[in-house]
Amino acid sequence: MSENNEETTTIGARLKAARTAKGLTIDDLQQITKIQKRYLIAIEDEQFDKLPGDFYVRAFVKQYAETVDLDGNALLEEYRDQLPSVHTETIVENVDEVQPTRVASREQPASPASRVRNYLPTIIVTAIVVLILLFIWFMAVRTHAGSSSSTSADSSSVQVSSSKKQSSSSKASSSAKSSSKAPSAKEQTIKANGSSDTAYTLTNGADKNKVVIKSTKAAWTSVTTNGTQTWQGTLKADGSHTLTLPSNATTVKFQFGNATATTVTINGKAFNFNPKNSTSQVRTITLTIK
Repeated sequence: MSENNEETTTIGARLKAARTAKGLTIDDLQQITKIQKRYLIAIEDEQFDKLPGDFYVRAFVKQYAETVDLDGNALLEEYRDQLPSVHTETIVENVDEVQPTRVASREQPASPASRVRNYLPTIIVTAIVVLILLFIWFMAVRTHAGSSSSTSADSSSVQVSSSKKQSSSSKASSSAKSSSKAPSAKEQTIKANGSSDTAYTLTNGADKNKVVIKSTKAAWTSVTTNGTQTWQGTLKADGSHTLTLPSNATTVKFQFGNATATTVTINGKAFNFNPKNSTSQVRTITLTIK
């Protein structure tokens, strides 16, 4: 009985239980974290020697834990005896080898000439920037002076023609009032294609639609436009990513690794891609733009 309790309290079993509780497979976890499947299996089996190195053991374990809603730092601290530690002895030896050279370099103070040479690139760049700013200021003042003189020369002719334009504008305003009002801009709509909850159509959108993706938990997302991947990445908890679709976009495919924790807005309006409240975390949504 005690052996079973010890087995379930190991870090590999703890992570595997959390993954199973979230309904994720190893393939799902690989897609979300981008960690190779064989490394994820090695972590659950606690075969840490199969990972690239001690640093990657701790990094992969932390990312695995946060993806399944565990506190990565707390887990590393709790199971630090089960995880390999970085070999600091080798680092200390390497530092001792180069230490005499560093001491010798500190014993030789830099001369004033060498200090000037060190700062010379910065001085040159600063001087160039100042000259450019002075040139821009000079051209702006010159242009402003020319425009002021031309404006004063044209003001008299403008005053003569303004009286004639006032009479014609009054007639134009009266005729404009009698004309019909211009139609208002149509509102953006996103509707499901029939009874489908994975295919939608966007109408009356912008020329270049702005998409904002947010997530309350760690979530992997991919956006593909007209068959070409526009963006993919893993958002942290309460993270967001903004992207602008090209003007020729006609089909956009969203792939969510944690759909229930992810929201999407298009041009500032919410895109409800889960109207049936599906509990599936890994989902693919297709949006047609008209």
